[in-house]
Amino acid sequence: MKYHFQILILLLFSVQSAAVELSGKAKTVPENGLIELLGKEILLHGIQIISQNAKCKGSNGEWSCGKHAWRELKNKLDSGPVYCKLFSDEQYIERNPEFAKCLLKKENLSNWLVSRGWALTNKETDEFLASQESLASQNNAGIWRDGFVPPDFWRTSIKNNSKNCNICSIRRQSFLRKNSGN
Repeated sequence: MKYHFQILILLLFSVQSAAVELSGKAKTVPENGLIELLGKEILLHGIQIISQNAKCKGSNGEWSCGKHAWRELKNKLDSGPVYCKLFSDEQYIERNPEFAKCLLKKENLSNWLVSRGWALTNKETDEFLASQESLASQNNAGIWRDGFVPPDFWRTSIKNNSKNCNICSIRRQSFLRKNSGN
């Protein structure tokens, strides 16, 4: 009986240590919305960093909020080594990139980005991240300055207000022309 208990304890510890953990110098990959650590592409858990090409409108006109967001993240990553714990997903074992919770100097990078207004939370986010996003919005931090409205909000309002549907199609046509080079 004692022998079986020891094997159970050994198995329990080996399962816990099977989680993938990476540590080292990380860099940004803004064109893909990722960070890279030791050659592994990583999505930060619970958030979406805005596109590096994103433009935000403010009281002084349009500004490159996406470039600002990625520059802030790069500066943060340059300040020290990053420690990431990758999530294993049984359905998508070969997923590339992988989701991870990452720390830099004991500070969660997802929390840091959201609280400073440089990232938006995912729909399935936890309460803490949602509260950090709300505070960033209230404090006009990062992208929130000058009344930023997240895409999910304006897309929903256009969809629910049929007389504004033409705006949606105009934006889509403009987007398609811009990306096709016409």
